[in-house]
Amino acid sequence: HQDNHQDNHQDRNVTSQKVTEFCTEPKSIKEIIEFFGYKDRRSFNLRYIKPLLDEGKLKMTIPEKPRSRNQKYITVK
Repeated sequence: HQDNHQDNHQDRNVTSQKVTEFCTEPKSIKEIIEFFGYKDRRSFNLRYIKPLLDEGKLKMTIPEKPRSRNQKYITVK
């Protein structure tokens, strides 16, 4: 069980790193989940996007409207 937890944590770190590499140009959540082959926008958002926003590694292009359909995410340099 411990090994599996470790693997999941590493997978999350690897994917998070790839998200920040992918978002050097502004990307919509749709572009991001399609690039990574995910179907569920909500779970991807909770698992990767929100933590990266909280850590200051990603930022929203329209922070005053987090739910805007024109919202994009970009890596903080």
